[in-house]
Amino acid sequence: MAGPLNGVRDHVVSMIVTGELRPGAALPAERELAIRLGVSRPLVREALRSLEAVNIVESRRGAGTYVTELSPELLLAPLSHAFRLIHGSYLDLFQVRRFLEPAAAAEAAGSVEEEHLAEMDELLAALDELDEDTFPENDLAFHEWIVRQTGNPLLLSIIRGIRDLEFTVLEVTAASARNREQSQIEHRAIGKAIREGDPERAKAAMLLHLARVEDQLRSSGAGVPELAEEAP
Repeated sequence: MAGPLNGVRDHVVSMIVTGELRPGAALPAERELAIRLGVSRPLVREALRSLEAVNIVESRRGAGTYVTELSPELLLAPLSHAFRLIHGSYLDLFQVRRFLEPAAAAEAAGSVEEEHLAEMDELLAALDELDEDTFPENDLAFHEWIVRQTGNPLLLSIIRGIRDLEFTVLEVTAASARNREQSQIEHRAIGKAIREGDPERAKAAMLLHLARVEDQLRSSGAGVPELAEEAP
């Protein structure tokens, strides 16, 4: 059975899910919530603080508490914070990516719509420039495009939630022109398999790409201090 603190949190989340409270809307006053739920105001305050910690609501000094914009990036930002707090290795990040992205590439190859391939071509063309400053962002955009083709909003939210961690890795692995060139060759292979509707080849190409970048990260270790020690 949920305790009173969880009960308050669940009630507020339910108000958001049902549309009673929409993004940007003000929550009822603490006193009103306390009376409605039959709990104390300090308990309501604590429940709202816990929801604020995960970016569901925000407190505005002197103006009350409001629902945030509820964007996936905002809601899943605590993922990267948790990763750092538990001293996660960036190799753990690649394990997660190996679980998710090859399957996403296979799904994309089997379901991508013709009109979306033009966007893929634009992303690959931008990556062809091999510009050190823009390559990490364009690389992330290409991988995100693949995940979007699955039509799975939860998977897309997870990928966006670890985006800043991936960017940190790319600042290391995309630092040399040779590595950027090799990554682009692999991106092209993934894109070709997706265009040709070959799920197994798309999956294999993504696995090969991730394995190669992970191996590069292992051998460099530079700029990624978490690799210097194992997670406890």
